[in-house]
Amino acid sequence: MASLPLIVPDFPDYGGVHIGPNPNERNHLSPGSADMSRSHGARQRRTSARRISGSEMLDNLERFSRRTLSVSSHSQDIHNEVMAALMEDGEEEDDDEDDNFLPDVVTRGITPTIQEERDSEHAISNTETIIHILKGNIGIGVLTLPIAIRNSGLIFGNIGLALIAYMCVHCMKMLVHAAHKACAKRPNAVFLDYADTAEAAFSDAGGNWTKCAPMMRKVVNLFLCLSQVGSNAVYVLFIAQNIQPIVEHYGGEFFETLNYRYYILAILPFMIAICMIKNLRYLSPFSVIANIFQFVGLGIIFFYIFREHLPDSSSVPWVAQSNRLPLFFGTAIFAIEGISVVLPIENQMKRPKDMLGWNGVLNTAMGMVGILYVAMGFYGFLKYGEHIESSITLNLPPGDVLAQICLLLFSLSIFFSYALQFYVLMEILGPNVIRPRVPQRWFVLSEYSTRIIINVITFALAATVPWLDLVVSLLGAVKMSTLAIMAPALIDTASHWNGGRGCMNWRLIKNGFIFLIGFFGCIMGTWVSVLNIVENFKNGH
Repeated sequence: MASLPLIVPDFPDYGGVHIGPNPNERNHLSPGSADMSRSHGARQRRTSARRISGSEMLDNLERFSRRTLSVSSHSQDIHNEVMAALMEDGEEEDDDEDDNFLPDVVTRGITPTIQEERDSEHAISNTETIIHILKGNIGIGVLTLPIAIRNSGLIFGNIGLALIAYMCVHCMKMLVHAAHKACAKRPNAVFLDYADTAEAAFSDAGGNWTKCAPMMRKVVNLFLCLSQVGSNAVYVLFIAQNIQPIVEHYGGEFFETLNYRYYILAILPFMIAICMIKNLRYLSPFSVIANIFQFVGLGIIFFYIFREHLPDSSSVPWVAQSNRLPLFFGTAIFAIEGISVVLPIENQMKRPKDMLGWNGVLNTAMGMVGILYVAMGFYGFLKYGEHIESSITLNLPPGDVLAQICLLLFSLSIFFSYALQFYVLMEILGPNVIRPRVPQRWFVLSEYSTRIIINVITFALAATVPWLDLVVSLLGAVKMSTLAIMAPALIDTASHWNGGRGCMNWRLIKNGFIFLIGFFGCIMGTWVSVLNIVENFKNGH
């Protein structure tokens, strides 16, 4: 779906910050000089057009993929601009002007400075923004929603899923508002990513908030890194468990005796190879392929769900046992959490003021995501009941060719998604961790070694716990609830700390309530997930 523009002749430009070759390369498309022969000039123009077309195609694919990266490509420069502007603000801030200006920023959600920066050749339209949000939010989590509904009940689970989705979207909006306010105070900052916004909001709040600003930036980046590693471990486990039924079906008795860890080991060399690609330009085509495979696979799953008469809703429990509910929270938040991609996408919108609002781009895109998620969770659990697997793909009949195609499509899609997630991880570790600690002559070797070591660690984590649903629930409870719920509540509170309404206002109460929900879900989800993992190991499952 996200890659449909690839097939049309006038391929649109994606992105807003020039990261590819010099834009003046477009001038090479001009015809040959007047003294050339007509045939030679035409031949030269055709050759040039083919060459530039291929280059522009890669550039556009790179910009397309970069839209949903959770860190900016120039984060260190932006960080320096944020801190420089902060120091200037501390010296020149006028309280009267600030009191008159901030409410306008909050109300409108956009500032003239931000609007000017979006008048770019590569700024993306509202339709393209919706596509990117769908691309950044629909992933492996949708396949685990049926078992999430099993852990909460058919009716209670879908109501809870809708409420969690609403809360996550609200937190996304709070983060966008905070980024707008921070940018409004910093004319030199073109855009801010998640960590930039956190640091800027805490710095602007003053007092003890400012002291915690550098730490908040590190905490956000830390959880982003842990989220990438954890998600990739889930990806590896998913791939291994989805190719296993196919190999067993065609391989015979010998392959039926192999543990899933052998499949993880078989995937490792190929994953290390693709993760050695350091340029997003060459990874971007795989992103487009992954999107196509994913949506085709979803279509096949719904075909299997609806090809026969569905059981009556009374055949499954409407409300599950209370000891399962924390597992539901962790799985649901893992599936819905896409807050890390909101700012990178919003930063490149042609009309950023259209991002928010009841009928804005964010609500429209997340409404589509919510409908897909509720449909998958509701009908998936209704179809397979208590026999639902950790991923609904494992409920498909392994002997059917169409089901095997679905398993292969999702396995390849997740394989390519792993490489893109790994790129984000190295974008954080490379300039912030490796480069400051390694001499320049050893940087390349150190970076490649780090890539191999992280991959080995990630695969080792995937081989440790074989229960995909419990791993997803644990990851969602620990990391996703922090990034999607607790951190935005703190950032929004800090961003409005000097709003003139006092500490005990509705925003503080509301954000405190949201934070407590995230904190409680994190503690309970982690506790129950770990208990179930330990119990499964004790029982020898």
